Amino acid sequence: MLEDMEKCRNTAIIVAAGSGNRLGSDIPKQFLKLNGREILSYSVKSFQNHPDVDALVIVTSAEYFEHVSASYPDCHVVIGGSTRQESVTNGMQAITDGTELVLVHDAARPLVSHDIISECLEKLMHFDGVAPAIKPTDSMIMINGEDFDPLERSSLRIVQTPQCFHADTLNKAHNSGVVDTDEMGLVRRAVPSARLGFAEGSPANMKVTRALDLEILQLVLNAGT
Repeated sequence: MLEDMEKCRNTAIIVAAGSGNRLGSDIPKQFLKLNGREILSYSVKSFQNHPDVDALVIVTSAEYFEHVSASYPDCHVVIGGSTRQESVTNGMQAITDGTELVLVHDAARPLVSHDIISECLEKLMHFDGVAPAIKPTDSMIMINGEDFDPLERSSLRIVQTPQCFHADTLNKAHNSGVVDTDEMGLVRRAVPSARLGFAEGSPANMKVTRALDLEILQLVLNAGT
């Protein structure tokens, strides 16, 4: 990490402002422990150890601001908003004017790999935005009232993070007034001329949403030791 934010070319924003309600935990999922470490710490380490990531911004809730600031002193910590998009906007406001590339990552995806980060950054040489994605393994359908339509699985993808962009493209999207659930969708709607592509994701880059997900991640970590 560069201590001088003015020299930062590529900045990662880790969104860690969620409440963890869907997990049924009193503690937000990003602060739960895996192998004695906070879930948040895994993705922080992955980005800090990547040679092409120069700075790291963590967006968290007001309740956990002091905790995150003390636990991750090498990161710039800011308070998030009431939605994910508002939180990312706050993170964007914390980066410097010289930042060229922005990587937005969910804190609840602790096992993002060096290779995923590298491939996303490499593809930004040809695209305005890139996200990792994987093919679904189950059959997919679309519900229409009491009926359903089968979907062609080969053309579907499950989109992961980090979702990575040229900073000017992402800024334009966040300043557009358009609302969406993730950055790829936001940029697609707000900046129709943007060239968007996908990198190869990984099943291990899963998002913690259920208690079962914690057990799966624990097995993955144990298998790697």
